[in-house]
Amino acid sequence: MFERFTRGARQVVVRGQEEARSFGHSWVGTEHLLLGVLAQPDARGVSALIDLGVTLDTGRAALMQIVGRAGLGDSDAAALRTLGIDLDDVRHRVEAAFGPGALDHPPRRRPPQWLRLRRARCEPAYRPGHLPFMPRAKRALERSRREAVDFGDRHIGVEHILLGLLDPKGNTAVDLLRHLGADTRALRARVLDRVGRAA
Repeated sequence: MFERFTRGARQVVVRGQEEARSFGHSWVGTEHLLLGVLAQPDARGVSALIDLGVTLDTGRAALMQIVGRAGLGDSDAAALRTLGIDLDDVRHRVEAAFGPGALDHPPRRRPPQWLRLRRARCEPAYRPGHLPFMPRAKRALERSRREAVDFGDRHIGVEHILLGLLDPKGNTAVDLLRHLGADTRALRARVLDRVGRAA
């Protein structure tokens, strides 16, 4: 499917993976794809989001509230503080002893040659740092293909991915948009209007 994606649409997917990694998530969901869309404010249809105050910064902040970062959350840190453990102090001491970023996730090591050869027979090629797409993210990308077909477009663009994310069945991207005060039905109509005018 990705061969039909425009350069901008491919950038959405790549940026979605980068956003997932920045949150420490081990998956790519609709929420990450939405951040990938918001990272391209000049793409067709994205101005409908910006007019509603939905930007990359507000999207990231909302995602932090809804999903959070991987690892210990604020409630975990508060519980540890009741036991006299201050996570900021722990991080400071560890970094003083072992260097900055000592508690960050280590880079994934490449498996040995014999294991790569064995895997090559059974599964796709090894991809370091590959993050799997969640089922709803896959469904949104499939919906983007149908949106492009409905427009009569041969390629899938950023606007099609945005429309694919506005799934009436719901997903985390829709939850994020609602959290930011956007009515997704009205937003879909606005995007369709902007894309129709630009076509």
